[in-house]
Amino acid sequence: MKRNGLEIYHNVTRYILVRLTISLFIVVIFLQSLNIFFRYTNIAYSIVWVEEFTRYSFIWIAFLLWPLADRNGSHFTVDIFFNKLKNKKKIFLEIIIDLLAICFVSIVVWYSFKYIPIAMLYHTESIRWLRMGIVYLVIPIGLIFVFIERMLMLLTKISGLIKNPPEEKDIKLA
Repeated sequence: MKRNGLEIYHNVTRYILVRLTISLFIVVIFLQSLNIFFRYTNIAYSIVWVEEFTRYSFIWIAFLLWPLADRNGSHFTVDIFFNKLKNKKKIFLEIIIDLLAICFVSIVVWYSFKYIPIAMLYHTESIRWLRMGIVYLVIPIGLIFVFIERMLMLLTKISGLIKNPPEEKDIKLA
């Protein structure tokens, strides 16, 4: 069975992103459980940095799973207006949404590269060895994957329009 590059990309990114997020989640559950155990048994003091680590881990989890949610179409959507459109108009609206998402992601990634070096100068509140730039590094990492996913989605929709062009009556906005 011969696989194309896109299928390999999808499998590799899904494998890496899911494994990373599951690992982070397991570490969070373990540390939170340990912290609760310490708090109620008085064996040791609560671990001060666990709450902050958990907060930053959930930020990482959200940004790492965002591209997979885009790929699967599993984001929360309000589609009352969208469902009233005909198929070709839906595709045009989806293309506009993809273009807006690509613009948004590009702007955020651009400015995150400017902000992260500055954030590297600062430590987190309770985890003294962790620089804030490391926490914010997930923004360009996750959003670069979102950019790739949105570009692939956009190219798929445009190629679908080229193969099956809309009729004149579908283009009119009246």
